[in-house]
Amino acid sequence: MIFSKTMSCKIVPSKVNVDLEGLILTEIGSYERTIKELIYDIHEELYTEWDDIWSFDDVTERFDKGEMLWLVLKDNKPISCSWISLRTRYNLFIYNTWLNPKFRGTDLFRKIALVRNNRFYNLGYKKLLCITDNIRAEKGLKKIGYKEDNWMNIKYIFWTGGYDSTFNICNYLLNNEKVQPIYIDDRVNHGGYHANPLVVQRDGNNNKYPRKSTEKELERMDWLRQKIYEKIEKSNYLLLETMVINEPIKEDEEISKVVEKYNEWIPESLYRDKNGDTHWLEAQADMILRFGKQFGYRINYPINNIEDDWYEILDCAIKDGKFYSENLPKENKDLSVFGVFDYPSRHLRKEEMLEIAEKRGFDELLYYTWTCWYPNNGKPCNECKVCSERIIECKEITDE
Repeated sequence: MIFSKTMSCKIVPSKVNVDLEGLILTEIGSYERTIKELIYDIHEELYTEWDDIWSFDDVTERFDKGEMLWLVLKDNKPISCSWISLRTRYNLFIYNTWLNPKFRGTDLFRKIALVRNNRFYNLGYKKLLCITDNIRAEKGLKKIGYKEDNWMNIKYIFWTGGYDSTFNICNYLLNNEKVQPIYIDDRVNHGGYHANPLVVQRDGNNNKYPRKSTEKELERMDWLRQKIYEKIEKSNYLLLETMVINEPIKEDEEISKVVEKYNEWIPESLYRDKNGDTHWLEAQADMILRFGKQFGYRINYPINNIEDDWYEILDCAIKDGKFYSENLPKENKDLSVFGVFDYPSRHLRKEEMLEIAEKRGFDELLYYTWTCWYPNNGKPCNECKVCSERIIECKEITDE
């Protein structure tokens, strides 16, 4: 399983002897043909793997924002590029780096980096910042001086397209904070308590995991993302591509035992609604806790202030959205496993969240969030636990 990492590198001058031309472009100018040739090569290689490959239309837009295109030519042909934006006066953010496949696995990547560093050093810049989700690229970056660096202070958050998670994401974006949404695809058998026979028994059928809402959630997240781009300034830069976890999450016996222990303690009234459907919280808790533990960064778990014994037992350890294991009662110290998360909206009721959204101008988006676990012909069932907790209607999405 691969996760995004933030890395940085000091810009220092180096001696390098290489037959390359490195250009820093801030406008198209006389390089229209060269840029189009570069875009053609990138699209030809990556069109099946990268949904949002930048196009020629993006070039002018990025230049207008003050971004720079680092373009490398060999024999007058474009072989590498990076987009670069100014993060602070002396720090540059580098992204959309590409190297022609013919030159990968050679020493050219390192030499291009040195040429680039020399150019930007002479312009007075001191540090390059980047994000990578590729292990091979990470190793290559480390060879040329990059180190892991949490410079971006990214807000990692579970997103399902639901009311609570969408509320928190919009709040972060309006505070000009970078957001990395995470979605765990539970159509995959993630093992642990997720596959425990008790979950099957409580669900009353042969499914390993009772939720039936994955496709609707993915659909809503895509739609909401576009509306967020339209409504919140800079969100197309601040809201990172959703990290979909569709590989089995590593087992963790300690976590599964803790969740099972407290699940046995939870009365049946908490995990079954009036129709006998399970609330599936026991499977969710085990799954996300295991993921959170191995992820390595603190994740925001967007639960709100609901009356639920499962979460109320944790409240003594939650203050201002942070989790303090030392505040847990002695008999509940094993719940410290929940310390891998922050809880930004645990103190808020849904009504309070709606008031905040109205003041900040994104309340309309909350009406299009999806919370139902058991859709009926593409519409909310209006009977499951999360449907019963919803305080506003769930509007159907449109093409408008």
